[in-house]
Amino acid sequence: MPRPSLKKERRAAILRAFGDCVARFGVEGATLERTAEAANLARALIRHNVGNKDALLDAFIEHFLTQATASVDELFEALPTRHRIDALIDYVFDPEYVDETEVRVTNALTMAAADRPALARRLMTWTADFTARIAAELEHAFPGAAEDDIEAVATGIVAIYYNVDTVGPVGAVARLREASVRAARLLGVGLGRAGRCGSVWRLPRGLRPLAMTADRRQSSRSSEANRWPFSLLDCR
Repeated sequence: MPRPSLKKERRAAILRAFGDCVARFGVEGATLERTAEAANLARALIRHNVGNKDALLDAFIEHFLTQATASVDELFEALPTRHRIDALIDYVFDPEYVDETEVRVTNALTMAAADRPALARRLMTWTADFTARIAAELEHAFPGAAEDDIEAVATGIVAIYYNVDTVGPVGAVARLREASVRAARLLGVGLGRAGRCGSVWRLPRGLRPLAMTADRRQSSRSSEANRWPFSLLDCR
């Protein structure tokens, strides 16, 4: 008789092989044939242990998101008692902890979600939960900040993180990663300033940020009335 754990082992191997195929070929290109070849199993065993392509995809999504959630749990549990936001940013943007296969899988699932509403909902739920975890840390670090500002900064940090990971496979993104870390830190600094000032500073009516002017080259000669009157970081 086969060992009781054999099916479990085969299922795990199949999901790993399917994940590798998704990373290389995308969701549509991750066929049963390619998965069977990657797992060094007969196609019939793929169907026997997991099911057809739809069942395989569903099982993989569940497995992938469960692992991602566990990784996030480990991350937050490992944060120090002090300077947790700094440590969090250091970790999520550290290239040492980037798994290129996971990044490619995430990108592939995101692209596939456009035609799969159920997958889109699952990815959105996971992202919302991750953002909420960061928001909770920000709320603890900056108790005087407004709820909307906390949500905005948490969303901004997640968006920057996703952007870096998305272009990561292109390579040579060290400068982008460095600037992204700085941007994430500035968001946190701004939130701290906002907490002491009462709210995030907003552009007064009638003034335009330089990015909206017709000719950026003329910005240095613009009148004082059309420049930013002060920086968010100037708030004491």
